[in-house]
Amino acid sequence: MAQLGAQQPTGTIRGHVTDAATQQPLSAATVAVGSRATLTQTDGRFVLTGVPAGTDSVRARMLGYAPAVQAVTVAGGDTVVVDFALNAQAVGLSVVVVTGYGAQRAGDITGAVTQVSSAEFNTGRIVTPQQLIQGKVAGVQVVDNNEPGGGLFIRIRGATSVNASSDPLYVIDGMPVTSVLSAGRDALNFLNPEDIESITVLKDASAAAIYGANAANGVVLITTKKSRQHGPEIQFSTSLSSSSVTRLPSLLSASEFQAAVAAQAPARSAILGNANTNWFDLIDRTGFGQQHDVVVSGVGQNSNYRFSVGYLDQDGIIRSSSTERLSLGVSYEQILLNDNLDIKTNLRGSRSSDHFQAGDVLGNAVGMAPTQPVYDPTNPTGYWDWPTTGAAASNPVASLNRSVSQGTTWRSVGNMQGAYHLPFLRSLTANLNLGYDLTQANNQTFIPNDLAAQIRQGQGLLSLSNRNQTSLVGEGYLNYSAPIIAVPGNIDLTAGYSYSTSHSESPFFQETGLPSNLLGINGVVVDTTSVVQNSNYVVDYKLISFFGRFNYNLNDRYLLAASVRHDGSSRFGPGHQWGTFPSVSLAWRISQESFLRSVTALSDLKIRASWAKTGNQAFGDYLQYPTYTYSNGLAQYYFGGQFIPTIRPGAVDPDIHWESTESYNVGVDYALFGQRISGALDWYTKNTSDLIFTVPVPAGTNFTNLVTTNVGTMRNRGIEFSVNAKVLEPRAEGLGWTAGFTVSHNGNELLSINPNHSVSQINVGPIGGGTGNTIQVLMPGHPINSFFVCQQVYQNGKPVQNTYVPLVQNAAGDSTVQGCTNDLRPFHSPWPTVELGHSSYFTFHAFDLSFTLRAQLGSYVYNNVAASNGSYQNITSGNVTPTNMDASVLKTGFTAPQYLSDFYVQDASFLRMDNITLGCSFQYGGRPWRAYATVQNAFTITGYDGVDPTAGLNGLDNNIYPRSRTFTGGLSVRF
Repeated sequence: MAQLGAQQPTGTIRGHVTDAATQQPLSAATVAVGSRATLTQTDGRFVLTGVPAGTDSVRARMLGYAPAVQAVTVAGGDTVVVDFALNAQAVGLSVVVVTGYGAQRAGDITGAVTQVSSAEFNTGRIVTPQQLIQGKVAGVQVVDNNEPGGGLFIRIRGATSVNASSDPLYVIDGMPVTSVLSAGRDALNFLNPEDIESITVLKDASAAAIYGANAANGVVLITTKKSRQHGPEIQFSTSLSSSSVTRLPSLLSASEFQAAVAAQAPARSAILGNANTNWFDLIDRTGFGQQHDVVVSGVGQNSNYRFSVGYLDQDGIIRSSSTERLSLGVSYEQILLNDNLDIKTNLRGSRSSDHFQAGDVLGNAVGMAPTQPVYDPTNPTGYWDWPTTGAAASNPVASLNRSVSQGTTWRSVGNMQGAYHLPFLRSLTANLNLGYDLTQANNQTFIPNDLAAQIRQGQGLLSLSNRNQTSLVGEGYLNYSAPIIAVPGNIDLTAGYSYSTSHSESPFFQETGLPSNLLGINGVVVDTTSVVQNSNYVVDYKLISFFGRFNYNLNDRYLLAASVRHDGSSRFGPGHQWGTFPSVSLAWRISQESFLRSVTALSDLKIRASWAKTGNQAFGDYLQYPTYTYSNGLAQYYFGGQFIPTIRPGAVDPDIHWESTESYNVGVDYALFGQRISGALDWYTKNTSDLIFTVPVPAGTNFTNLVTTNVGTMRNRGIEFSVNAKVLEPRAEGLGWTAGFTVSHNGNELLSINPNHSVSQINVGPIGGGTGNTIQVLMPGHPINSFFVCQQVYQNGKPVQNTYVPLVQNAAGDSTVQGCTNDLRPFHSPWPTVELGHSSYFTFHAFDLSFTLRAQLGSYVYNNVAASNGSYQNITSGNVTPTNMDASVLKTGFTAPQYLSDFYVQDASFLRMDNITLGCSFQYGGRPWRAYATVQNAFTITGYDGVDPTAGLNGLDNNIYPRSRTFTGGLSVRF
């Protein structure tokens, strides 16, 4: 008789699930035998324990692939290996997309998420990672400042704040990184674009809410490359480039300038020279660049490694500007303890050396008279300048050659991730992520005291600044992911804790009134005439978070996701430090329903809806504490026979708290004709409340006029559409063509700025010219930063100077007014009404051709260069020397600046070919080679008169760095 309680013998089944065509591992595939089931890991591995001894069928299935079945016989105590190679049916649905704290199949995503792979990246001379996806993602605006390695901004579905940052959160291989610009450069400039495998943009709040307070403006997830080949494999790539100016300000030539002076100020003709100097020809140049990368990588039985070294040297198209970067990257993965422990290490580091344009070189190149020479041997500096102590343009060549502005940035970002699969419960994984972000940035600026502008004012300048920042992140979370046997479906649970801290110190030294130029930036010389400033800004910041997420997939047809994050930030005072940010999203794969299965053209159709709340705390530190500052000279106290400066407290709101954004999204993902056509359509609205503004305080309530507090609300609302198509499938190495198209519209409106109605508008957007002039406004009912100008009166298409349409007609019914101080009105905004992008990729035998087109419609730019220099006052004013003028003066005939005229708010819509690349792949010496040639910024079609219609994010064109056209040739080989 058998013993009571005897158990049936069991065994173990382990193996891999891969794509039959590509041999790449498939993550989150369901593998089941009898009542036992599990999901594959990111490397395609699976383990089924406790399988009853005997013969049974093992089933593997995954959305987008044909299911597979294998017979298996398991003996008690034995381990059997079973591998599956699944055949793709709708591969787009099974692509693994990186999301917050994990990854999901594209077909299971319930939020608005777009992933761009390295095969789809923009090409050419790419200095910063954001340029890789410019024009590739609907609803994402990428704007740079044109300078090599310079600041670059991303806006996802519009700006969500006014005073706080609207930059997204960047996460590199699971490590959040600071987006604060270092040494005047882009925050991601340390990361070599050649090391990036994919960039995923979490656009709607439900997808990003797992990151809580850091995700109010969306999230950009960057995944670096890992090895895919058994190695070691060595890859070398090199490229050379040449960049030139495409567009410069429209100025008067020497002959036009002489004629204007003779007509408008004949008495001044005598002081003009006889030169014919094009100042921009002397400060711009052809900028040459080079980039070289070496990668060593390989895959072992239980390991994966990749080591990369990159060198970039890029000249700017304005002399003295350049960037040089040496970057290192290390990725290593090791699987231990019978496949139960997965350890990943990612390290990135760089040294960037940057040179900036010193002083107002561009502004002086605009203003310096073209009739004057460059050099003057009688001047101690050797350069010609106006012999005056009054206001005058200065020789830009002298500034370029004798001034110095440079910076060096050391940056290192790294993390170690551990994932332990519990042997007794393989569906449960314990995860640990430890990371750091270190920055050391040094800036030096030296302007000698004998330059003309310094003789008039300042007497030279030496500025030394440093920024040292250390950020640490520690995260631990549990993940349970398993199929449900009772009903076809999977459940995924995540719960965790995150702790991040940051410490920064920014010492600053500045000396004006230099007694000597002898040491330059290499030392400090101080005497009694010097004015010295010393400061050190120290910031400590902490963010503590608890988070959780729940995903449920029922039969690949009904999908539910919910998350919550509870954040505590040190940027707020007691009682306001904690915020809770939930999200919920649903999806219905309607194409799986019986009433649509007969529609053979329909490969996939999924309807999505989501709601989420996120918080924003990306603004200055210590706003909840009172600060003290020196009063002005009229508020001194007479004591002991002398006047003593007084200090006064600033206004403070100790109850300042989170900005919060509530978001709604409804979307459709679709695929047709066996995934040959696919895309998405999304509608969204984002309502931001408790906007942080600096507003006037009630009279008599404090010793200052302004206070920073929560007072405003704002709304963004828009629609996005994308389509990708395999237009021609290549057959027998024939012609192949894939194409993508995106279009998006975002409407921004400020709903309120002050519930107490103590202020109805806030003027912003300071401009060059005049005293204290601003050109933009924050006014309820209009987009933020709308231009605030007067409506110009025209006669026969020509603007009439100082004559405007009144905002409100007076009793006499006058249709025009002289001057416009009281007749300012909102007029357009910098934000585009429609953004479009198109990419095409052609293949024919060994050749490939790709290009990217991008367009913006409905955006406007204030041409500050024309407004400041578009009148004959530049040559008639008695207290300044003659300065050159914008060519618009020949049309307008203005004799005085019209700073606040809508004439200078210009339509900046454009169509631009961002890049076009021709490549050839071939075998030589038994090795795969690729050669390519790229043109970036091939052409721009626009009606805007200024230098660049993408004049930053704020739409103010005030001597911005010109855009370049770049030709790049490159070669790569693998060994």
